[in-house]
Amino acid sequence: MKFPIFAAALAAVATASAGAQHGAQPDAPLSLAEAVLIAERSEEPGVLAWRQHSASLEALGESENSRPDPSIRIAANNMRLDDFDLNREAMTQGEVRVRQSFLRGETGALRQARRDAQADGAGARGVLRQSEIRREVRESWLDAFYWEQAGHLTRQRRDELRQLGEIALATFATGRSNAADVIRVDLETAVLDTRLVDIERFAHHARTRLARYLGDAAHRPLAGGLPHLPAPPEAEAVEEILPRHPSVAVHDAQIRASEREIDLARQAFKPAWSVDAGYGVRDSRSDFASVGVSVEIPLFNRDAREAGVRSAREARSAEELERRALLLDLRRDWERLLSDRSSREASITLYEREVLPNARETAEAVMTAYENGQADFPELVRAELALLDAELALLRLRVDALKAEAGLLYLAGDVQ
Repeated sequence: MKFPIFAAALAAVATASAGAQHGAQPDAPLSLAEAVLIAERSEEPGVLAWRQHSASLEALGESENSRPDPSIRIAANNMRLDDFDLNREAMTQGEVRVRQSFLRGETGALRQARRDAQADGAGARGVLRQSEIRREVRESWLDAFYWEQAGHLTRQRRDELRQLGEIALATFATGRSNAADVIRVDLETAVLDTRLVDIERFAHHARTRLARYLGDAAHRPLAGGLPHLPAPPEAEAVEEILPRHPSVAVHDAQIRASEREIDLARQAFKPAWSVDAGYGVRDSRSDFASVGVSVEIPLFNRDAREAGVRSAREARSAEELERRALLLDLRRDWERLLSDRSSREASITLYEREVLPNARETAEAVMTAYENGQADFPELVRAELALLDAELALLRLRVDALKAEAGLLYLAGDVQ
């Protein structure tokens, strides 16, 4: 009896086509590289939202760096109330006065710098979201690949068990076996049918996650071989790589914004200036003109101003501590993913060299022994199922190793 060809599910690592285009045929195989490319070119609402937020903050910064509008006062001064005669008294006049205020110190420029830093943070969040999408697409594609290949292998093994059932039934008809062998095949076949139901459900879930970013392209058939991901940077470079991660860039921008908040709080100790000019009109008499400068001197409420500076400093310190904590988390994830990939590669080597060849040889030897009457039927079924479990375990290890690489690429800033 022929055993299933496992090369379709565990083919040698193939180079995925990085030049895939949106115009691919609907039934063309969807490679992992093309899936990532489609996701990057799509207008993902989360990424666009952060871009719009960044543009909004930049525009807000420009508006906050403008000087206050002047105020104009039009008045009739010193009017008589007994007869409202505007010409009897020399002090009666119509007046027009203009007043212009100025922000304290460098308040306008600092407000714009603060908004620019916040805009950089929003832009970094957009870059972070793009990196998260690449990781999610890679992991979803790999999960979909695993479950589809697992379904293919399980269906093949179920069909072979049915062939064994036919053999057992024929043997039972000749009196060489008992009904338990036929029932055992029916039981194991039903178990595999149940497993296939779960496999189809998980495969559908993976396709649904892909459709979130790929649309209809997520329903195309997948490429048959395992993909090749870009090599992550060396572990020695982690100290330089992790501080450039987009999530760290978000905190860097927040720290810059907090520093501008400190500078803004210090502006409260500087005086505020305003200039005003007036022109008074009198009937048949000389007109009046006046010019003045007003200064708001920060003499009182010093404790409140110092508390504002202290609050801004504490906020910056909190942002710096959060950045340090994030770097520790990223470093921990980096070490964990390196360990996961290393352990899975070691397990892959053992499965390829020992477990899977031994499982195949055992299944073949048991089949030969059964045909010669030296092995019972349950032992034959167990050997077939053990081979299926070994095939699925090796496939799972290869997919998980690639998912660990996808995680390392994410932590490295997804360097292509």
